[in-house]
Amino acid sequence: MSNTRDLNETPLHKNNNIVNEICTKGICMEMCPSEEVILRVKEKMVHVLELTRSGHKLVKCYCRSAANSNMAVPQLLRPFRVLSDTVHYLLLEISNRSNIKMSVMYDFLDDRLRAVRQDMTIQRLPPEECVVLLEPMIRFYIYYGYRLCDHPISEFDPVLNKKYLLECMKWFLNCCDVLQNTDKVEDDVDTILTHFNSLDISKTRPELSCDRILVESLYILCNLDSIHPLYRVSALKLAYNIAIANIKCNFIKIFKLSRKLCPLTFSALCLHHPMIQRRALQAMSFAYNSQYLTVPVEVLKQWLAFNSYEEARSTCMHYGLKVVKEKHGVCFNKHTFKVDVEQHQLTKYYQAKVLQLKLEDVLSYTV
Repeated sequence: MSNTRDLNETPLHKNNNIVNEICTKGICMEMCPSEEVILRVKEKMVHVLELTRSGHKLVKCYCRSAANSNMAVPQLLRPFRVLSDTVHYLLLEISNRSNIKMSVMYDFLDDRLRAVRQDMTIQRLPPEECVVLLEPMIRFYIYYGYRLCDHPISEFDPVLNKKYLLECMKWFLNCCDVLQNTDKVEDDVDTILTHFNSLDISKTRPELSCDRILVESLYILCNLDSIHPLYRVSALKLAYNIAIANIKCNFIKIFKLSRKLCPLTFSALCLHHPMIQRRALQAMSFAYNSQYLTVPVEVLKQWLAFNSYEEARSTCMHYGLKVVKEKHGVCFNKHTFKVDVEQHQLTKYYQAKVLQLKLEDVLSYTV
């Protein structure tokens, strides 16, 4: 495998390459250190999702590091087993609460998962442990990135979500590369997953999985205009072909191939729909340039994965294309296409299977 992925070397990734340096080992065996529990209960800073019938069950918050603070305190850091229990609890139990607004749920889970990554970073957990913790986080960010894509910026920030998603992806894939270079990837991850799934916490709930091929596919589809992810794994044929079709501006092929994607990879691609549709309509304005001939709106809807006739019609009009009502068709004209207008807003594609799935469902399947 060619290691040409465009990774920015951050402390998150460098940590996995440090082998001779003494690392701080966490000894906190609870999901939230007692010191934080006492403080937050006293200050009435317990989140609604941490309230239980018997009182409360707190999970460690993300904490920004201050200039003179020492965060490498063993009593405040959770070891791998506790972190794995925490990830299970957050993504397989808390996420099932149906009485909480989705954006509130996302904010809580995002904060607590960032705290998990913070503990991982400070302790410099080995790559075989990191991949097991990071993979479900990647699914989490993809899932909510699509489910909340039409929410106002005050409730959901897609830019920040993608930042955390790519951070987790790059860290995960960097760990995989390190493991592969030492020929440990299969044995080490399988061993940890076996232990991971033998814990009591897993016996009463669905199991999380660790699927590298899925993450590699997501990495391609989340970086659709970049060629670097295409050189990584030969098994990623479908995602690879979609990316190549995009580079070659074969937009109809993109949507045709997308029907074969799994729910998560399809969701990752759907976030690019407005960009792909705009570029397709602009290309068609040159290819089908005519003052008299039209392309049926219904055909356009099928080609470019619009939800409805009306959505296809309004999008064409947004870019200055004339819709001939009598013919139910679009008259493409390269001179009238508006290249300077803002890209039309993303709307959820009703055929996206992820819209019918719970977070629990997307955390456990493999491709």
